[in-house]
Amino acid sequence: MMNLVTIDTGTTNTRVMLWQNGKKIAKVARPVGVKSTSITGSKDTLHQTIKSAIDELLKTAQVELNSDVKFIASGMITSNLGLAEIPHQSAPVSMSDVAANMERILIPEVCSQPIWFVPGVKNKVRTITSENIDQMDVMRGEEVEAFGALTQLQAKKPFILVLPGSHTKFIKIDEDGKIAGSITSMAGELISLLTKDSILSDSLEHNFSDELDIKALTLGAENCAKKGLGRAAFTVRLLDLYTNYTRNQMANYLLGVVLQNDVAAIKTTQAFDINVDDTFVVIGKPALRDALQVLLNNDDYFTGNILTIDVPELASVGIMAIAKMRNII
Repeated sequence: MMNLVTIDTGTTNTRVMLWQNGKKIAKVARPVGVKSTSITGSKDTLHQTIKSAIDELLKTAQVELNSDVKFIASGMITSNLGLAEIPHQSAPVSMSDVAANMERILIPEVCSQPIWFVPGVKNKVRTITSENIDQMDVMRGEEVEAFGALTQLQAKKPFILVLPGSHTKFIKIDEDGKIAGSITSMAGELISLLTKDSILSDSLEHNFSDELDIKALTLGAENCAKKGLGRAAFTVRLLDLYTNYTRNQMANYLLGVVLQNDVAAIKTTQAFDINVDDTFVVIGKPALRDALQVLLNNDDYFTGNILTIDVPELASVGIMAIAKMRNII
């Protein structure tokens, strides 16, 4: 039986999963990512965290660590702050390109077996300057999610794949199923900061929306488009002081304020070609996913379909597809 361990490390979290014949057997998560390396200047914490997660995972599943167990890692773990720095591939990039440029590295402090590392993807900009920096973008981890989504989707290419989160990615998938480019926003992180660590925190009770309120969401987006993010965000406090808006309505209003910036960014991007009739496919947690679907549908600029789907463990789905292409599994 083939045992595959996928390691997905981001800025603040690590998820390690065991798969057997495409079925998830066990999962271990740790609240540690490459941020620890950035803060301390040492990779010791990251090494220890991933090693202990792997040990716990295999012990839970009663799997012996030997050459029959394959390890594949993706995300920020492949950056200079991670376990091994793997060069980005320049767009346009296919799944076969990513598979062909994986690197197999032994890191004894973490695991007695070699780990395959999946390279990230960057936009292709010949000469980067301060004037054209908006054309540049990078990803580590989202590329496996993109290829995972491609294995599950029936959407006609080309299309725009949207992966909302702390850092939301808009990824252009071209006619050939290649990653043509991307742009990134800090939408999720901005919402978190404004909700939990700003003058708005008391009004919002330090919590995000409980359920979608389309009217409040839309009003926030409209006010942001007219007045800008700073002014529109502050009006959350005014809604608390002078209206009967509930906490959930205010949270939706703020969600609309911040996500409107993402809508504006994708409309004006020069990082890749975008057509008004492009299909959008939004995958992610319901709060951000459904809100983005509403705002994109409401914008007269876009005339294509705005679809949402749910793919559990999307990164691992992509990793397994890439691993099969490389004949690792």
